[in-house]
Amino acid sequence: MFNVVEKHQKMVKGIMIVIASTFVVWGVSGYFGMGGDDGYVAKVGSNKIYSQDIDRAMDQSQGQSPDKMQVLFGLINRQLLLNSFDDHHLSVTTTQLQDAIAAIPAFQTDGKFDVNKYQEFLKQRYTTSTKFEQDMQQQILINQELDFFKNSYFTSQTFQDKFAALLSRERNVSRYVIDPKQFYAKINISESDIAAYYQQNITKYTIADQVKLQYIQLSADNIAKTITVSDADVTKYLQDHPNASNNEQIDVSHILFTVAPDATAAQKAQVKAQAEKVLAQVKANPADFAKLAKQYSQDPGSAANGGDLGFFGHGVMVKPFEDIAFTMKKGQISNLVETQYGFHILKLNDIKGNDEASKKALVVQQLQKQKAQQQLPAMIDQLNDLTYNKADSLDPAAQKLGIAIQNSDWVSKGASAKGLFANPKLQKSIFSDEVLKQHHNSEVVDLGDGSYVVARSTEYKPAAMTPLQTVKPQIIDALKAQQASQMASALGQQDLTQLQQGKLKLNFANPENVTLLGQSKTVDPMAVKQIFAAPANFPSYTGALAQDGSYVLYQINSQATDKSLDAQNQKVVSQLSEQYSMMNLNAYVGSLRSLYKVNYKLDRVQNTGGDVAPAQPNQ
Repeated sequence: MFNVVEKHQKMVKGIMIVIASTFVVWGVSGYFGMGGDDGYVAKVGSNKIYSQDIDRAMDQSQGQSPDKMQVLFGLINRQLLLNSFDDHHLSVTTTQLQDAIAAIPAFQTDGKFDVNKYQEFLKQRYTTSTKFEQDMQQQILINQELDFFKNSYFTSQTFQDKFAALLSRERNVSRYVIDPKQFYAKINISESDIAAYYQQNITKYTIADQVKLQYIQLSADNIAKTITVSDADVTKYLQDHPNASNNEQIDVSHILFTVAPDATAAQKAQVKAQAEKVLAQVKANPADFAKLAKQYSQDPGSAANGGDLGFFGHGVMVKPFEDIAFTMKKGQISNLVETQYGFHILKLNDIKGNDEASKKALVVQQLQKQKAQQQLPAMIDQLNDLTYNKADSLDPAAQKLGIAIQNSDWVSKGASAKGLFANPKLQKSIFSDEVLKQHHNSEVVDLGDGSYVVARSTEYKPAAMTPLQTVKPQIIDALKAQQASQMASALGQQDLTQLQQGKLKLNFANPENVTLLGQSKTVDPMAVKQIFAAPANFPSYTGALAQDGSYVLYQINSQATDKSLDAQNQKVVSQLSEQYSMMNLNAYVGSLRSLYKVNYKLDRVQNTGGDVAPAQPNQ
């Protein structure tokens, strides 16, 4: 069952990353159909998706770091839903729309809707309020659809309780290991056995094509390092961008006293009173802050570290927290800070990035990147021209562009390649006839990460088989291990039958408790299923082949329920229901593909810079 959930997790993630994102608040006006002249990357019915749409969605992925193909499929799935809404004439009431807009924090002051903020947003991001409201209506319908599917897989509380109890069940087992090495002396490996194994596993003993290369790597980052920025440039930039050097980061520790969202006024007051008592202790003994955080803080992510949140910049924490934290002095303890999560006691540990040298360094970095990005297209063109017209050398390009030629070690063809040269496009280029046989420079290859590589071969080794005599000792070891494991398994199954019939006594050792989810230090995961399938008349017996080739007999001594696992397993069961609900959503979106034709231009997605592999979005 859990394998099924695991299998579909990536699929579900691909749908949810973009579908569930709210695009309107950050100004993605007219999300689809507004692309530029580069051509669309996908078409859903009559609606087109452009590379710019993918880039904007990635910027708004809220820290989930999806790849471009994943985002594209999410956008396609989103548009499929929107097409369905249009065809079924689904709409949103005026009240629903007004409430949704009023609930957006960006349009609020002190928790209340601020019409001035709303109008200012419209001026900056939208030509008319009508367009924004249309986008909002779409998002509300999307959210309603998601809410429906979140509850589409229902399990009763009784079922959940019973299932969690089942997962919490544990069996006490002892082991008897049949070591295959005891059979090694009885095994004779013939020359014909060795030859047959060699032929059957010939790919294992084949060395792939290998090449040594000279190469030039061009990227904006590399160019930036060569660019000098004057003090005058920095001064002008700061005049034009007064907030550009705001790179201040602070290291804060906190003690959190959580308040439930549905807490009564009395319950909230009780939590606050407790927080005030601890605050008094902290202010009396500031050196004990970490100790008190470990004792009292209800933040699971930081309590164990003495409440330390590490360094963070502006815009990371919730506003009431930041408003206080960024006004504090090093070593200072705050009064109680109330946020949506409860009451916090803050301590400012350190500040960095607010000195003049740091600010200047940041501006220099920004200017270097800007100028490098501006220079990069022309330098790519030069690299193309110079390496094509002077196909027998990289020197002219290196000298003209001021880029060092680098030398690789042996680069293997195929899956064994590592690092830079594992890139499929670069692999195809460096192992082409043009490079290996004609000894020309490769084409300039866009690696998809903002860098470009051109290479030429200096040494080449074609694919070859490792001689049998060289790998003969390895083959003998492999055959012995294989046959010994078979002999151990045969003996183990024989002993198991006799144990079950009560005709054999063995010295079982190392008793331990095993749960259905396989939480064990020594029991092979493959054996857990068999342990719980064995009859409950104890002692009972089962056996399984282990990953190291040994055969392990298990004596099941008793059964109990570990109550400490109930809460954990309740969570597992709840997650299971959520996963199945999202699988229902995936199935529904998949059915929409039969109604609305979807076309892709995957090469255009790859050209936008993602390291992706073509795949079917409905898989």
